[in-house]
Amino acid sequence: MKKNQLLITILAGAMLLASCGNKASHPVLATQADTLSWAMGVSLAKTAQSGFFEFNQDLLVNAFESQMAGKEQPLSQEEIDLAYQYLAMLAAQQSRHIQEQQQKEAETNEPALFEKLKSEKPNLKQAPLGYYYEVLQEGKGHKATVGKRISIDFIASELATGKVFENTYNDHTIVHVLGKPMFEGILDGLQLMNAGSKYRFYFPSKLVKGASGVAPYTPLVYEVELHEIFED
Repeated sequence: MKKNQLLITILAGAMLLASCGNKASHPVLATQADTLSWAMGVSLAKTAQSGFFEFNQDLLVNAFESQMAGKEQPLSQEEIDLAYQYLAMLAAQQSRHIQEQQQKEAETNEPALFEKLKSEKPNLKQAPLGYYYEVLQEGKGHKATVGKRISIDFIASELATGKVFENTYNDHTIVHVLGKPMFEGILDGLQLMNAGSKYRFYFPSKLVKGASGVAPYTPLVYEVELHEIFED
């Protein structure tokens, strides 16, 4: 985050934190500016709750009001820049710490999760790439290959929780050329399928990097129906 954006987020959020305790209900967010202001406040609150730095709420509000009023500041621009750099360093450290924790949890929890899955579904097949899959319906059409345009529907969920985060049946069928930028697991899995097939894939987190809408180190389940492979 650029330093000016960081300052705006911190100060706007501080104003929110200072005022929300005095209000009985949420304000009406009538404009885009209202929505952005509230969103920045929520961002600041989450940052503060993470505990990666301590701040004085009264001083934050005071600084915001002072700057908006054009008053003389107790810090020089050089001192402010140094504070920005320090805050950015703390944020980077916190981000690395969170990623390391997530990776350790995945390395600890995923093997047990997949062992449980295999015990519950003894007929699972394992692909050479390392994911597991079930054949729910075997199609009779041509096999999918990289570079072919395909038509699919799918339901995507988190393996650990069962939470569905994408369901194309509720939106529209996907028509896409088989290949990158698909994540590694689904790209490989689709190439097992013939047109008319329906498979359920269980992907470890290392094979779903780049999947949209999910947190890092989250193993996923994709139930995929391959409708058609276009020959054009």
